[in-house]
Amino acid sequence: TLALAAALILGLSAVVYAVGIHSGFFKAVFGKGIEGRDAFDVVITDENGNAVKTEHYPAVERVDVDEDLAESLTGEYISSIEQSAEAGGYTFTLKDAVLDKNGIGVFTVHVSNPGGHGLVQNGNYGPGEHQPFSWSLYPEGDEYHFMDERDYIVPDGFNLTEADIVFYFTPFTPLPENTGLTICFSVYTEGVNFPQWPKAKMAIPATEKLPCREMSGEGITANISSVGLMLHEESADLINTITDSIQIIFSDGSEYTLMEKDVVNFSVASSSPDHQNSYYSFNRLCDVNNVAEIRWTGSGISEFQIITRTIK
Repeated sequence: TLALAAALILGLSAVVYAVGIHSGFFKAVFGKGIEGRDAFDVVITDENGNAVKTEHYPAVERVDVDEDLAESLTGEYISSIEQSAEAGGYTFTLKDAVLDKNGIGVFTVHVSNPGGHGLVQNGNYGPGEHQPFSWSLYPEGDEYHFMDERDYIVPDGFNLTEADIVFYFTPFTPLPENTGLTICFSVYTEGVNFPQWPKAKMAIPATEKLPCREMSGEGITANISSVGLMLHEESADLINTITDSIQIIFSDGSEYTLMEKDVVNFSVASSSPDHQNSYYSFNRLCDVNNVAEIRWTGSGISEFQIITRTIK
């Protein structure tokens, strides 16, 4: 998994949505509802306090979302679910979700507990502390088909008993056609083994999924949507490389840096077991109708060569 700590579409029908209908969703998922982060370094020390190495954590950018563009690209594919389930004193409400044909997507959940939800907004729990519940995401009826996900707590409206969480997710293998997803929350109960923890399950229905635009070049095929990117590496030489950077170039000359040394603009990423498919969930809106090319650069594992590919 390439997940790093710290979040899209052709042939749309002529459905018109009122501006503002998905404002909260767009702000949290694609905009500045969750703040970015400056790059920083962490010095790793041994038991004697001597510096062993320095780990670099890239910056994460957030940008204002164009709501008109967001509605035109994703509006008709957003499922407003409003489904609730209770477990261990918690109420989990699945709010909105969008899923593309690569199996990449994002959904929002509201969590409430009159006795206090116990969440820490920055995600940093102290010694002996832990998140009060855990979750897993998988295709309907197949809880052994794992997916990777990353959560962010939305600052607006956060208090001791109420919180909104954004979940970005990517698959490890392609999802079956016309398959929805199950999100399962397990609430920690002291003195009880994990399988017996109270559980709340909710379904993301197999509604119409965001279409993807296919682009290819020099041994790589890209399928890009407004919420994410799947790269398929056809050559064995490419499988033995480490991805160093990905830039999306638009027809007006502007760029969307998905990843490079000092910037990372995906929320979660995963790779298939055969390492031929890589999935990236975007943390900001990408207008794929105006994508001119994708630039992919990787460094060899066995040999120190740099491989650059242009996908059009």
